[in-house]
Amino acid sequence: MNKLIVKFLFLVSPFFLTSCIDPVEPEFEFKEGLVFIEGIATTVKGGSYVIINKSVNEFGINKTKFENGASVSFVNSLTGQVIELVELEGAYVPSIEFKANVGEQWEIDVALEDGRQYRSQPETVLEPVPISNIKATYNPELQYNDGTGSFEPGHAISITFNDPVDQENYYYWTFKSYENLLVCQVCFDGIYRDGICGPTSISTPDYFSYTCDTDCWKIRYPESISLFDDKFSNGKTTTDLIVANVPLYTKENIVVEIQQLSLTPDAFDYYKVLKDLVDNNSGFNAPPPAALIGNIYNPNDLNDFVFGRFTAAATSSVDIFIKRGDIPENSLDPQKPLSIEPTFMSPYPPPATIEAPCNEGRFKTAIQPEAWMN
Repeated sequence: MNKLIVKFLFLVSPFFLTSCIDPVEPEFEFKEGLVFIEGIATTVKGGSYVIINKSVNEFGINKTKFENGASVSFVNSLTGQVIELVELEGAYVPSIEFKANVGEQWEIDVALEDGRQYRSQPETVLEPVPISNIKATYNPELQYNDGTGSFEPGHAISITFNDPVDQENYYYWTFKSYENLLVCQVCFDGIYRDGICGPTSISTPDYFSYTCDTDCWKIRYPESISLFDDKFSNGKTTTDLIVANVPLYTKENIVVEIQQLSLTPDAFDYYKVLKDLVDNNSGFNAPPPAALIGNIYNPNDLNDFVFGRFTAAATSSVDIFIKRGDIPENSLDPQKPLSIEPTFMSPYPPPATIEAPCNEGRFKTAIQPEAWMN
């Protein structure tokens, strides 16, 4: 999602720098050094994270870069418990065992390397709404790609759930997908030794492929926002609602784990504005990009504007295994042909290497997904 959001980081008029947490669309112009913080604490283990980006101008191009070296923690607003997060592959994450619980209140505390500090207003974890069914439907024209000017194949994931009676409910869906990964490391103009790709004085091909030394799965995340409120369906069963598109990046079989977050009204309003910005940005008559004021602030300087939001949300999840080997359409991310380092009479420094570890991270795991079918 953040790849779609970063284009909206702009300087905001001090008029909007108040304690209000409603999303707004203020006057803006681009400025370097602006901070964007997106954080979610969920009731599902492994589902919580904080991502911090900063606006920069590199070679005349306005963009954002991940902010390394920050000190980030979740704070239980009721008990004072502090959960430290660690930096991992473009995000800050808590222990894999961490999960929020219904009724708890959480906030985040962020300290950047330059000394700036940011906090969020507390968020209460609501009751989750269970998902009763999940279905995957293949579509050779799943979604249109403006960049290529063509339709892309993939699966639409739909769910069924019973909306609670006599209460307003606001939903946000995200997912993780898991597909078999054959190659765990590719070295361009070099060889793999001691855990890294490095140069060698001996001529090499354009690249060497190093297969995973154990079963391994690549993890992908969505690049769009899926929301729903029960204004017109309160207390009813919602059937076969499409909540995710999973493009056919490869033809490897795949597990898709849908996570359904129950949001507060304030959180829903924020993400609704964000979704409108993302969905409308490429249209000919689209409104200009606008900034979003969330619930994060600098306690030491109210004139220091920060973009983004922290959300604590009850989460229900369900997963589905999808076979994709017989799909006739071409995949979107064709794999490079294997180029294996020679092991017999190798001219390269020993030891001859053909495998690399499946290092655990946000985008790779050796832990088999529960729904995986061999």
